[in-house]
Amino acid sequence: MASMLGILGGILIWIASAYADPTQDDKPHTPQSKTGPRTEIRIQGYDYTEGVWQVEGDIYVQQGTSGVCVMQVFGGVQHSTSMMLLVSNGNLRHYNDQVVASDIYDRWIHLNVIHNADEGKVYVFVGGKEKVVADDRGRAKHYFKCGVYTNVNASSCMESRWKNIRLWTK
Repeated sequence: MASMLGILGGILIWIASAYADPTQDDKPHTPQSKTGPRTEIRIQGYDYTEGVWQVEGDIYVQQGTSGVCVMQVFGGVQHSTSMMLLVSNGNLRHYNDQVVASDIYDRWIHLNVIHNADEGKVYVFVGGKEKVVADDRGRAKHYFKCGVYTNVNASSCMESRWKNIRLWTK
């Protein structure tokens, strides 16, 4: 039987570049970090190494946001993540490969991600339809994150909105 563990209401997550003064640009999470700017929400208190875990929610991506990760299953053996969903030119992609949803700008999309850590599989559903079945990247400590995290060819401003976030386990 699945158990709902928590609900998070609506949130707006964004990164902006200061066009007139680059010293005011958003920064990575620490001064020593080599990554790009990010604003993320980690769903804390629900780290796991085994079992079946699911996060669902509604995501809205503003027109022009591109080159950004909006959701992650964090934790892997040779990589830091088991799954990433990225926005590139209006498409939601599994990493930088498979298109999960097209024309996602300026509309709400219901997203469901299931991680079967016991079997090493990640399932991605959009609007109730299965779009991705992929191997995770090995047994590790996992958790879910959502937000905006600068990736390849990032736009100068990026935004994702999330609502109705729910976390389940079985």
